[in-house]
Amino acid sequence: MPAQRPLQIDADIDLELFCAYLWKLGIRHRVYEEQGRQVVEVADPSQSEAVREQYAAWRTGRLTLARSDTRTGRARPLAHALSFVWQCPVLASLVLVTLVCFPATWSLDYGELSSWVRWLTFVDVTLVNGFPHYADLATTLASGQLWRLVTPIFLHFSVAHLLFNTAVIIEFGRRVERGLGGPRLLGMVLAIAVASNLAQYLSTGPGMFGGMSGVAYGLVGFVVVRGRRAPEHPLWKVSRSFVVAVVGFLVLMSTGVTELFGLHIANAAHWVGLCVGALLGLPGGNQPARESP
Repeated sequence: MPAQRPLQIDADIDLELFCAYLWKLGIRHRVYEEQGRQVVEVADPSQSEAVREQYAAWRTGRLTLARSDTRTGRARPLAHALSFVWQCPVLASLVLVTLVCFPATWSLDYGELSSWVRWLTFVDVTLVNGFPHYADLATTLASGQLWRLVTPIFLHFSVAHLLFNTAVIIEFGRRVERGLGGPRLLGMVLAIAVASNLAQYLSTGPGMFGGMSGVAYGLVGFVVVRGRRAPEHPLWKVSRSFVVAVVGFLVLMSTGVTELFGLHIANAAHWVGLCVGALLGLPGGNQPARESP
């Protein structure tokens, strides 16, 4: 059943409380910007009239909404989750795949290589007399294993590694998908993944590396550049202190100080991911995003 758009209203109306109220009522919807106006789209067309009625009641004062009216205890996290999946299906899918793939690296804690982790690495790896042996990249690509250019982004080696990358991906990925759409986000993730993974391989040679960090920094770079080119749009607004912190952290990690504690960072993937994302943010930066946050 196709979605319907029961409301098209002025862009300066704050719909945060109203949208939260719709989710409380169980009305799946999303809001995006089109030709300078906000569009409310519902998944179930049969709920369109209810949305119009509730909106009219809210705007005329017959319905008064407060923060407490939009919070329903246990239902609130579920409503947020449903809202996230409905508004950002590509990002939600990426997060789901990342979480599902996390157990792939657990075998490494026991000095073993599961078939799962071998399938996700940049090139295939086997154990020969207890030491890792990596396949040749040219041979790997010639044999059609092109997925390996991307799949290392789904390898995470600790809970902290997974949580940090997931948090950054969600925060900045949602901005991209809401502003430019799911296909653009997916294309961007693939481009950054290939560039950052290849850069890390060429920088350090064959090895066990992975994680969404390169993509995360790429999305940060994209949003920051878009924010410089379209500072009036809330989707692209990022504080200057955050940008300084990100660059400062990258510089610190690049000094090799973490290796003193046995922590090896894929710095090439981070820097290349950041630069590729920033470059992708340059074209069309002055065009308005299609959706408000």
